Amino acid sequence: MVQNKTVISTQPAEQAVKLQALLQNSNNIMFYSMPLIETKILKSNPDTEQVLKTIRSFNRIVFTSKRGVSSFFKLVKSLNINGEDIANLQFAAIGAATAGEILKNGYEVHYINQGNTSKEFAAYLIDDVIKANEKILLPQGNLAPDFLLNKLSEKANCTRINVYETIKIKNPDREILNLIEKNSYDLLIFTSPSAFDNFLEITNYQADKKGLKILSIGQTTTNFIENKGFKVQITAKKSNIKGLADEIIENLV
Repeated sequence: MVQNKTVISTQPAEQAVKLQALLQNSNNIMFYSMPLIETKILKSNPDTEQVLKTIRSFNRIVFTSKRGVSSFFKLVKSLNINGEDIANLQFAAIGAATAGEILKNGYEVHYINQGNTSKEFAAYLIDDVIKANEKILLPQGNLAPDFLLNKLSEKANCTRINVYETIKIKNPDREILNLIEKNSYDLLIFTSPSAFDNFLEITNYQADKKGLKILSIGQTTTNFIENKGFKVQITAKKSNIKGLADEIIENLV
């Protein structure tokens, strides 16, 4: 008899549903969703509105996440920004998933970087894409670091706007937390630094006292976790939900 394997996801609820659907044919997987963050579109403010109303003055929009893309276009729609002004711009995206979200909104993607980190993305943009002193718009989440903004600003005129915010969930499912505490699980999934940061705040786990069986969605999240002193057992080869499902099936089924 095949022993059931327990997988715990800390993704936002809507992402966990998609991952669970990809695992539905794996009968020995017990899947638990314990969201540690949620995201919501930020309401526009005068500074953001002013930037978006002059969007035709930009040369390029650089996107770093699917959530950034979807939030940006919802914000643009709420402000009745002329779609033709946006269509004249060049679009750059990190990864196929982000590019796919741009295409889904009806716009062409001119540059896609297949790397997994902001460092790789910045190097690609600076070396192969952007021109000196061009104007770049960078829509991001409120917790995104300024690394990409600072690097691109070394060569171009880069403006950042926050289009969504990440909210830490402070009261996750206690029964699922107990599974982790009792080591009654096989993989614990993290898909963002902010989720792992919140996990540590909630549990107060220390790296030298608590081993965790972690599956990370990509190198950025892995680097953050390991910089906190914890070990990541598996980093997904493809930084998307399908990549996570592939790793779970390969390692547990």
